Amino acid sequence: MTNDKKILFVDLDETLLTTDKRICKENIEAITRMVAAGHIFAINTGRPYNAAVKLVADLNMGKNSYILSFHGTSGYDCGSKKSICNNHLDTDEAIKLLKAIDNEGIHSQTFTIEGIYTTCDDDVLVEYNKYTDEPITIVKDYDELKGLSLNKVMAIDFNDHDRLDAFQKKYIDETSEYFNTFFSCMPYLEYTLKGADKGDGVRFLADYLNIPIENTIAVGDEGNDIPMIKAAGIGVCMVNGFSKVKEIADYVTKKDNNNGGIAEVIDKYIL
Repeated sequence: MTNDKKILFVDLDETLLTTDKRICKENIEAITRMVAAGHIFAINTGRPYNAAVKLVADLNMGKNSYILSFHGTSGYDCGSKKSICNNHLDTDEAIKLLKAIDNEGIHSQTFTIEGIYTTCDDDVLVEYNKYTDEPITIVKDYDELKGLSLNKVMAIDFNDHDRLDAFQKKYIDETSEYFNTFFSCMPYLEYTLKGADKGDGVRFLADYLNIPIENTIAVGDEGNDIPMIKAAGIGVCMVNGFSKVKEIADYVTKKDNNNGGIAEVIDKYIL
């Protein structure tokens, strides 16, 4: 791999994907051109691997394409069809956290590479899985998950963000040793591997492919994208992104996620 190659890291929701979870024609064409030119395209998402694959099916990802899921902690080479990393949670601590969420009457779920595991067979699960369409395993007790490699824990409430905020604050001391915690959006309180974030995904793949970090570009819109935007050689925020992300970005797109914002970045920085 020569040093003139560049890597483009992109978030999915409200960045690559349109509001109705598609990829617009302009973005598909631009990504196809950059990959054909020998550059690297990488999804860097908090979503699980299975969901990411389905959402980007229109891209026909293969050679020079990678998926970093679970906030950059799990990596997959789409060309060779193999896992290149999978950093998981401390299972015992994850189970304790899941039980705490359950005890507060909040919807809880966790993930492995294979899919969702939860004790909550409810409308929240149906709503969450409407777009991701993950395989689901309902368990009677989270102790059944001992021995599995868990990648992420989520507490979900579509109607009462304050309840999630209160839970996060109540358990911050108990969880801070083992987990990063943040809101990927208002209804989703997430817990991932301590010290690991999307920025680690940028650094890992650049090192793995022997590409200088200054040859990387990262695009996102939400608070959990900030680490990768800071880690990349060039950090970009979508024009539809949050103000706190725009403040730290090197560039803010003129086009939004529904109108070829990623194509704009590719034309400006890569091709």
